[in-house]
Amino acid sequence: MSVNPRFDLPRIGVGLAHRPWFVRGIEQHRDRIDWIEICADHYIYRTEGRVARAVELSQRLPIAPHGLELSIGTDAPLDMGYCRDIARLTKAVRAPWYSDHLCFTQVSQIELGQLTPLAFTETAAARCAAKARQFQDMLGVPLLLENITYYMAIPGCTLTEADFISKVVNDADCGILLDLTNLYINAQNLYYDPYDFIDRLPLERVVQVHLAGGAREDGMWLDTHDQPVDSHPEVWDLLDYLCRRAPVRGIAIERDANPPEDFGEILGEVERARAIWA
Repeated sequence: MSVNPRFDLPRIGVGLAHRPWFVRGIEQHRDRIDWIEICADHYIYRTEGRVARAVELSQRLPIAPHGLELSIGTDAPLDMGYCRDIARLTKAVRAPWYSDHLCFTQVSQIELGQLTPLAFTETAAARCAAKARQFQDMLGVPLLLENITYYMAIPGCTLTEADFISKVVNDADCGILLDLTNLYINAQNLYYDPYDFIDRLPLERVVQVHLAGGAREDGMWLDTHDQPVDSHPEVWDLLDYLCRRAPVRGIAIERDANPPEDFGEILGEVERARAIWA
């Protein structure tokens, strides 16, 4: 597969989304963790010392920042102050790329407090692509957009989600962070084929992958991020399928709550992902 020059990026390997309960394990096992993903929003809203802390982390392991509040789907201009802060952080830690979600998190400057799905339409895709191009130019590194979970069919759609993502990233000339757990959960809850979804994407643009665990309640899968990846082992099969077809540069494993007592469980997931990716 040919690689777009914009995405001829370093293969940074398999790492972890940085969480407080992982700090000691990461320090003790840096030789077994390739990189860390930090939540960018935790490092830009307080003092200069927060950016310095991110820089300190980047001197121990490579970092790729991941954001929550870009709200690229909001029908309003980008928050330029926020974008400048993110660009400054991204440059400070020498990140190979920056990622956020293909969704919206605010309306009329009101924070929604969650990642909210868009209607998959040509109009929404054009709006997201224009803002993604603008933000990526500010960043100076590739922007990756991530698929999110949602729990009902979105009304008003004129495109499939895979075609919507494809249109946004192709028109913006940006990349994809493919969350395979989110994909699996949506496919199970909304009854579609996750392999067909992967095949419909511009795979040369898939730069990073997220893996996490979820929970099943009342017949529905939930994106809880508080279980091992093996809570739905089919995600490993999706990773193998994807890595045979896309030039994936990095994989991050997420555990946002309920950390295991034995950090070896997390290291085992890192090593299993690395064996598939290598």
